[in-house]
Amino acid sequence: MALVRTQGLTILSPGDPRLRTMRCNNPLVRLLTLAAMVLSLGAISPAAQAHPAYQTTQVAPGLYSFGAGMAFNAFMITDDGVIVMDSFDKEFAEASLQAIRQLTDKPIRYLVYSHNHYDHISGGEVFKAQGATVLSHEAAANWLKSHPSPDVVMPDKTWSGSRYELKLGHGAINLLYFGANHGEGMTVFQFPHEHAIYTVDLVVPKRVGFAYMPDFSPREWERTLAEMGKLDFDQVMYAHNAAVGPRASVAEQLDYLRDLRAAILAELNKGTPFMKIPNTVKLPKYEKWDGYEEWLPMNAWRILLEIAMGV
Repeated sequence: MALVRTQGLTILSPGDPRLRTMRCNNPLVRLLTLAAMVLSLGAISPAAQAHPAYQTTQVAPGLYSFGAGMAFNAFMITDDGVIVMDSFDKEFAEASLQAIRQLTDKPIRYLVYSHNHYDHISGGEVFKAQGATVLSHEAAANWLKSHPSPDVVMPDKTWSGSRYELKLGHGAINLLYFGANHGEGMTVFQFPHEHAIYTVDLVVPKRVGFAYMPDFSPREWERTLAEMGKLDFDQVMYAHNAAVGPRASVAEQLDYLRDLRAAILAELNKGTPFMKIPNTVKLPKYEKWDGYEEWLPMNAWRILLEIAMGV
């Protein structure tokens, strides 16, 4: 089935931390913030630009992806209710709820946050109003306590450690935390009976890293992808670019990061001037990937600075 949503623009409220950042006296901070907002209109708010009609995709019995283009969440329908993973923004959440109601009238039991970034977890009030318990890793909740947003509902409940089994009726989801990689409390959702995972931002099929890889630790991202590759799954559900794809996409994302790191190290070993390396590195293998021309130099800068500075 397909759901069409109206187009709209995200208007930042006066107290929004993104506006406070843009008022910062540091011109570099203001420039980077503005660049990230412009480059990621679709990621910051799915309503910020035109998109294909939203669609609900059945990945396995009871397991679904919903969205289009730059925004896909996931939901599971069990015999005792529904678990929703990420809400993106209020308008997306309302459309997602409509899609769920096309399939079931069972109660929404949980809304689970993937991590702390506002562009994935705003609009939770839509599911909260349906009686959902909002759940996140404690690292994400702790960050949100210090960086509240008027658009983000605080978690009602948290989990800690590296693994938590969320059971509802006959359904089960393994919530997996691999440590530092992107944002705070980044959770990978494993569906053991359905042999699938839902991963947010860590794998975007056939796309290089987003812009300058904000809030990513590339080395830890590589480690996480390698560990994810050991999980038992056949299908990958994504948050951006596509609803679902093969397990090979996890290895492909890892190969890209490793190939980029190797190319940068090769330039350093050749004696290429430091400031010229990001624009010198080319990876023809990935030239058809989304964002290659625009974002490859920024990706290279992020990894080069990690190599040089250790952060």
